[in-house]
Amino acid sequence: MKERLEVIIIGAGIGGLAAAVGLSTKGHKVIIYERDPEVSEIGAGIQITPNFTRILRRWGLGKRLHERGVNTLSSRHRRWEDGKILSEYALNANDQMEKKYGDPYYHIHRADLQAILLEKANELGVTCRTSAHVVDYVHQGGKERVVFTDGTSSTADLIVAADGNRSILAKHVLGHDVPSSSVGDSAYRGLIPREQMQDPLLKDLDLEYNQDVWLGPHSHTVTYYVRGGEMFNFIVALPDEPGEESWKAPGDINKLRKHFENWDPRIRAIASKIDQSYIWKLRDRPALERWVHPHGSLVLLGDAAHPMLPYVAQGASSAVEDAAVLAECLDYAKAGTRDVQSVLQAYEKIRKPRALHMKNAARSNRAQFHMPDGPDQQARDKTMKDESISDRSINMFKDKERAQFLYGHDVVNEVHEYFQATAKL
Repeated sequence: MKERLEVIIIGAGIGGLAAAVGLSTKGHKVIIYERDPEVSEIGAGIQITPNFTRILRRWGLGKRLHERGVNTLSSRHRRWEDGKILSEYALNANDQMEKKYGDPYYHIHRADLQAILLEKANELGVTCRTSAHVVDYVHQGGKERVVFTDGTSSTADLIVAADGNRSILAKHVLGHDVPSSSVGDSAYRGLIPREQMQDPLLKDLDLEYNQDVWLGPHSHTVTYYVRGGEMFNFIVALPDEPGEESWKAPGDINKLRKHFENWDPRIRAIASKIDQSYIWKLRDRPALERWVHPHGSLVLLGDAAHPMLPYVAQGASSAVEDAAVLAECLDYAKAGTRDVQSVLQAYEKIRKPRALHMKNAARSNRAQFHMPDGPDQQARDKTMKDESISDRSINMFKDKERAQFLYGHDVVNEVHEYFQATAKL
């Protein structure tokens, strides 16, 4: 393999930008094609768990993350109707996450994270072209080609499809279309300015620098601050209604407020302050049989490879883990010990089990989060209050083995261990 690959990345979301940073850090020439007129994200928060922080820190982004993220102190699960705390766990209070897993836990605005990655990509010489809608892919022996809506095309040594759940290029990897299906939920997301949160009813919640999760029948709500504590982020998952698949459609605020009619009065107070929300209709696809083109140098990354429901806070983390693993794998081809196709296959073998585990964990959490009131819910709540470990517990922070798997994992070390092990075969 030549020392410097020419790489095309399709999509300038978090996964695509992370791939650009990871690959350009390794010396490859990267160009991103983004279909939208500009690189932008809607107003919503995202959780940066320690396994995610670890990768950003390795890329020299730790300081920027610390400056723009919120260093969250604790995570609390609450009962839907009265806000009673079912379970509480320290995150960054007393540096708990850093002591246990090596890196802190942040909350950040998605646009701020995207800006951090884009800034770094620009510094590394990455080119990003917007309004560039890829509609086709052609494998041409030594070169890979993507075709745009206007009939023009571009070639590279490697194509990385980071174009999301509705990936245009996934069918070329698989040889067939992979339709997504509704999971029965929609997520309302939005932000409330800090000054609007000065409500006597909310004082005792101590919302600042804490994450709160209200668990209710067929629904749950997550809240935390972003942008240095200046914006209050909320996500509400509730039963879906028929309609077009959407990521950025305006949400019906009246419907959202009506949903909370019988909930904790403090949640109703928060809902009364919401004046704008976006609705995200949640869809999923079955696990894909492969992520790498059988003959060409085309690889899927992030939601294009493994769309994930947002119930384990690992969707973006998994995409960034993909990016880090792909960059590390290509180093072995650069060193001349493997060819490009074999290291792309290694990328898939390394990432697939962990990504599938996260995908399944998200589905499992959905069932646990949305339990109707009754014996199962009562057993769940009792277990959550108990410090002991149980298969019924949904507090991943208190399950030491599960938390270590999620947050203590180092994907870069995993790559090196894989190649060391396979070199002996």
